[in-house]
Amino acid sequence: MAKAQSIPALTKKAQEIFNRYIRHRDRLEPCISCGKFYDQYDAGHYVPVKGGSYLRFNEWNVHKECKRCNVFDQFHLVGYRKRLIDKIGADAVEWLETNRMQVKKWTREELNQIIKTYADRIKNDHTGNNSESERFYW
Repeated sequence: MAKAQSIPALTKKAQEIFNRYIRHRDRLEPCISCGKFYDQYDAGHYVPVKGGSYLRFNEWNVHKECKRCNVFDQFHLVGYRKRLIDKIGADAVEWLETNRMQVKKWTREELNQIIKTYADRIKNDHTGNNSESERFYW
């Protein structure tokens, strides 16, 4: 019997696949923070993972963001918030802000499900952009 992967290893794998999905989902959109198109993008979190582990894999919280904004622009959240309201609505942004300090300890089962869900969505080229009911909000 194979040894179960550690929670940190599963978290890293889930984050990599989730981030790949976000970049794929938003591939035709500009950077959420500056509104420009560049060659390289990250999956930028509105509520940082360090402060809000509960929102780590929440699709409302993560959007395509250019590396310049995500890594080097200390004021990127000003533009991020404005465009995020345009994209998901003020109520959803306020919900993220209200829940920004919640801590979540992810289980192996949850992480494995996230890995499977987003790997399948990438494989099937299903971004969920057209159907709110098909989007996942972990």
